[in-house]
Amino acid sequence: MAQEKKPQAQPKNKHFWSFRAAAEENAAPELILYGDIASETWWGDEVTPRQFSDELTALGPVPEIIVRINSGGGDVFAANAIYTRLKDHAAKITVKIDGWAASAATIIAMAGDVIEIPGNGVFMVHKAKMGLCGYYGDSDLSKMMEEITVINNSIVNGYALKTGKTAEEITAIMAAETWMDGKQAVEAGFCDKLMFEDAETTVENAGKVIVNSVPLDLGRYPNMPISLLNRLTAPASDGFTNTPTPQNTEKERKNMDGIKDIKTVDDLKAAFPDLTKQIEEAATAAERQRIRDIEEVALPGFENVVNEAKFEKPVAAGDVAKAIVAEQRKQGGKYIQDRDDDAKNSGAGNVGGGGHHEGTGGDSTNEVDAAIAKLFPETK
Repeated sequence: MAQEKKPQAQPKNKHFWSFRAAAEENAAPELILYGDIASETWWGDEVTPRQFSDELTALGPVPEIIVRINSGGGDVFAANAIYTRLKDHAAKITVKIDGWAASAATIIAMAGDVIEIPGNGVFMVHKAKMGLCGYYGDSDLSKMMEEITVINNSIVNGYALKTGKTAEEITAIMAAETWMDGKQAVEAGFCDKLMFEDAETTVENAGKVIVNSVPLDLGRYPNMPISLLNRLTAPASDGFTNTPTPQNTEKERKNMDGIKDIKTVDDLKAAFPDLTKQIEEAATAAERQRIRDIEEVALPGFENVVNEAKFEKPVAAGDVAKAIVAEQRKQGGKYIQDRDDDAKNSGAGNVGGGGHHEGTGGDSTNEVDAAIAKLFPETK
């Protein structure tokens, strides 16, 4: 008797996308891309872009498809496959970035005929990366380099087609791992216009951000500028959020009312003692350093310049050095002029080349003639 085969476990088919039928008549169906993008999950779900293609075809000849993206990225091959299928579709593709589009998610966004993003949304592009695990020879690594070059070129072409920028410009933007908020993404041409609503963003810690209820892993993006999160969110007791609560709003109003009452330095110190103390300490340290720098460039004989710079008309050490050099030039020119004046006043310039006999009163030639005439009087 043949051994009975055990049934194989069926794949879970956990999609990283979902199609949502139109909620109202004549409305467009929606494609939801929230979370990571993957051509095949690492947990055996075996979800592939082929399934995506089949579901897209099942929509039929619709006039418009709205693609909603809120993703930190993922697999570049899946992203390229989805981009190609959307780009080839006859429907108008309207992309709405409901928060973030980073890495591979931006590739899919480029399929949009119109791309919208909230002002506090995030758009990030970078060069493709390849994860390696195992042992490889030089020929294997060379082939991988060729593959990643082709991938980067395909991404560049998609960005260039949308933005109108050159391949060189796009390559530089990708190489720098460029992070943009919504306004910057529109200005750079990656998106077309700003959405009316903002994304609800909460930063729990340095490695996790929640955007419109979707957790995004920041651990794979160590170069993300913290200043970008600061622009998108406001401080909260449990992290960062850009969704003001009624308590926060009331607190901010009271703080603003208090600021309006500040009219003097003493009022400012009373309202913000720690802040004003920090400002005073920083100003004192800066002034001490300025004095030290001036003393380092000071030279003997120029005490008036140094003292004026220290106390009367405060300037930086560099300006003091320039003033000293100018004074040196001025003094040097005066010394030369004084020597010229002394030479002129001495009368040395009037001294002739021949001898001078006192009492003769004439020039040297007449004096010699008179002496000869006296020695040898003319005989008549």
